[in-house]
Amino acid sequence: MNSESRRENDNEKIGIQRLLTPKDVADILGISVKTVHKLVRDQKLACVQVTTKERRFTEEQVRAYIEGQSREIHQVRVDTPRPRPVSSESKKGGQKALGFSRRSLIEEMRQWH
Repeated sequence: MNSESRRENDNEKIGIQRLLTPKDVADILGISVKTVHKLVRDQKLACVQVTTKERRFTEEQVRAYIEGQSREIHQVRVDTPRPRPVSSESKKGGQKALGFSRRSLIEEMRQWH
């Protein structure tokens, strides 16, 4: 039996599994390594702190994060604005929002001469 198979056999006996690197987790989640580290800092993703600079992750930690972020949608609700009733009639006869028509302006300009 070679040393690698012995090591794997020993790991199975004591329940140790392979730890995932931040790159592995980033690939699984489809995000960047930088975002993985941000999730750890924000305490949204648990990790195994190997050294002060090295982090590793168990499959359970990644699964717990995924399950914590998953949401079931029971009912889809779409908010649509309700039409408001018109409070006043529209202005007719060329009147503008200022309250006078183009015709009245032209008549006033003719009086200037």
